[in-house]
Amino acid sequence: MDMTHRTALPARLPSAALAAGLCAALAGLLPLPAQAQRWHLDYRVHVGGVAVLDARAELTLTEGRYSVQVNAATDGFLGRLFPWETQSLSVGTVRPDGVAPIRHTQSGVLRGSPRTVTLDYAADGSVRTQVSPPPEEEDRDPVPQDLTRQTRDPLSGVLEMLLAGLHGEGCQRTVPIYDGRRRYDMIFTDRGMTMVGTSRHSVFSGAARQCRVSHKPIAGYERTPRQAFWQRGGGREERPPVDLWIAPVEGAGPPLPVRLETDSGFGGVVVHLTAARKTDRTAERPAGTP
Repeated sequence: MDMTHRTALPARLPSAALAAGLCAALAGLLPLPAQAQRWHLDYRVHVGGVAVLDARAELTLTEGRYSVQVNAATDGFLGRLFPWETQSLSVGTVRPDGVAPIRHTQSGVLRGSPRTVTLDYAADGSVRTQVSPPPEEEDRDPVPQDLTRQTRDPLSGVLEMLLAGLHGEGCQRTVPIYDGRRRYDMIFTDRGMTMVGTSRHSVFSGAARQCRVSHKPIAGYERTPRQAFWQRGGGREERPPVDLWIAPVEGAGPPLPVRLETDSGFGGVVVHLTAARKTDRTAERPAGTP
């Protein structure tokens, strides 16, 4: 398939969209209350037809708890222009009415500067935030505390949407997201079943459910924004939507994110699934949970 077609990932790098796609696989793990499944997923990101980023995800669900870990870093020409790496971990519980995040951590380096986020969630829906650098050092206003209540981190938010899809809602949902710096809504629209063509870059081809992800900014953005990864000019145009395809990779296995596409200022972005490995484990509490 032509990699320079419309493509994947939003913003100043794929963090939100890539994370969203990577945790989609958790939706299919729910029927295993006592036997944990752990998936190791590898992805490669192409921008304008050139491989620029590798990402690895580890997804675990057991005894009503979930754990999602994502590691990624830019490489090649984009890595020289926009040095970026990130390690993210979300843990929480799965309830009949959705997910309840317990803790989300993210650490990384953007343009040579270390960045960290820790979000701790209370039972009443409030969120305790530790973030470095602080908002005032980035020319941004802190997100008001009342806007962070009952929100999800990006990984947990997408998982909640996918769990709702298991009840017949498809991927039609709006999820309130707070990532420690910004408050925004992720708006998912179900586009139905489509075909993913054969590509030498991917282990998957065939029928998959297409979900379109849009972004609605609410609070916490830079007062004078720098040109983002996805912008073609110097204006403040909206982020292009992200298209995500989800399908089982192994027979009756869980639905996994098999492809993402979006646009960027450097050309089309395509995220390919390059490997998917499953291990069955005796029930255990995901690492990082209290």
